[in-house]
Amino acid sequence: MSDNMYKTADLVVTEGQTVELEITDMTDDGKGLGRLSGLAIFVAGAVPGDKVSTRITRLKKRYALAETITLLEASAVRVQPPCPYYKDCGGCSMLELSYDEQLRIKRKNIITKLERIGALEDPTVREVVGAVDTIGADGGQAGQIGRPGKSEETEETGQPEMTGKTVETEETGHSEQIESAGGTASEAFDSMLRYRNKAEFAVAMTSAGPLVGFNKRGSNKIVDCTDCLLQKRATMAAANAIRNLLQDKLISVYDVRHGKGFLRGFTIKVCEGTGEMMLIFTGTAKHLPNAEKVIYTISDAIDAVSTEAEPYFLQSVVVEVNKAKDVREPATAYEVVAGSNTVTDITDDGMKFEISAPAFYQVNTKQMSKLYAKVREYACLKGGETIFDLYCGIGTIGLSMATQAGMIIGIESVKNAVIDANRNAVINGIVNARYYTGRAEHVMPRLLDKEDKLFVDYIDENAPKIAILDPPRAGCDEALLRAVASCEVDKIVYVSCNPGTLARDIKLLGELGYEFVEATPVDMFVATMHVECIALIQRVKS
Repeated sequence: MSDNMYKTADLVVTEGQTVELEITDMTDDGKGLGRLSGLAIFVAGAVPGDKVSTRITRLKKRYALAETITLLEASAVRVQPPCPYYKDCGGCSMLELSYDEQLRIKRKNIITKLERIGALEDPTVREVVGAVDTIGADGGQAGQIGRPGKSEETEETGQPEMTGKTVETEETGHSEQIESAGGTASEAFDSMLRYRNKAEFAVAMTSAGPLVGFNKRGSNKIVDCTDCLLQKRATMAAANAIRNLLQDKLISVYDVRHGKGFLRGFTIKVCEGTGEMMLIFTGTAKHLPNAEKVIYTISDAIDAVSTEAEPYFLQSVVVEVNKAKDVREPATAYEVVAGSNTVTDITDDGMKFEISAPAFYQVNTKQMSKLYAKVREYACLKGGETIFDLYCGIGTIGLSMATQAGMIIGIESVKNAVIDANRNAVINGIVNARYYTGRAEHVMPRLLDKEDKLFVDYIDENAPKIAILDPPRAGCDEALLRAVASCEVDKIVYVSCNPGTLARDIKLLGELGYEFVEATPVDMFVATMHVECIALIQRVKS
């Protein structure tokens, strides 16, 4: 037993100790949260409402980590996860929760972050815009039948019907039957899942054969996965074909220890509006081994699962060259092996976007349309406004607003993304959009400075100015926020995938003369703890 100990007047807790807990909340990474005499305990494998027997695995000064040994009493919001990889993979941290509960937790998490980090009192956060097709304007769900997590009530009791679930306990090594509320995945749930239009696969070669799947959370170990319920069937067909190609040694897996081999991983992009697919091999050389055989094999596998409802086909094959020791380092080149340089998607509102290999594109196409609709609602354009689309990427948000605005000015530090954005403006016949390469905090003030050579005279200086911010998870650079404030934009619409950095940036904007109005979350990432959130922030008139 460890010497680590948490001690109060009434309680002593040590590492390795078994304790019983009631789970009251959930953390950002999907762990259940329980408390024992003031000590916060984060429990893997538990959800709010569970009563569990847990083992303390790590003890810190203010919190502890624990693992579930036995589920003593299942939460009323617990459902049977439909994925056989759920416990090993850990990617879908909310797959054991009803959909209503998923949305409740996501909204609560945003409110908590805005209060604690953003120093806001009782912030207005609308209901989450969910992924059910029959969705109300306020995010409320219609059509309850067949919804995931909506447990059926028995006629006799009016209580949720309990379904059995088998769990192997660590102490005995035997399986025990436990009770859990809810049923298995329905067709409605299946349509709500399989939403990702992009998948990044990890690969490895073992003595037992190749592994193709996803890294276990917090680990470099790969969970070999033949069907991920977040991915399109065509995506998984391509991934399984690559597994067979690795097995047949038509492609070699990179061995980091000896610096030999080709494949370090691969990415698949899917365009729901056109059926086009792009396959990106991350490799150590420009040339794809056995290219013709490899491409035809994968293309045939996609064709075999293609249907009238999901008519996908392989449009582009690219090699992303990366010889760095750490695969997370930027690629040095992109070589098109077959097909076109880009794939094209068409959104629900008829806009076309060309997507290159390194381009960012929202991973949930259907929810993206709802997200952009909310951005336009918050922008509340009357005509003539100047929109500064910062972190603009390939221009999707700004271009979706172009017909209602006076001018769209996009700024992005990635040169290839700016090229894509300009091309997307041309494709959609948009003439009131201009894109600039550079850091927004440097470029934006210069565009408005009459004494600067970058000054643009096509902006109506009397027109309202609106900034659209869509930063990565790390949030906005402080210098960018200060630049936006110094340019005296009238309104900021902030699109965030990280409630913590959103709250941090809202607090700084408050110090710079802006006030938070309200926020609306959009569930872009069903079955995970992640959530997109749009915040409306306005300049305080002096």
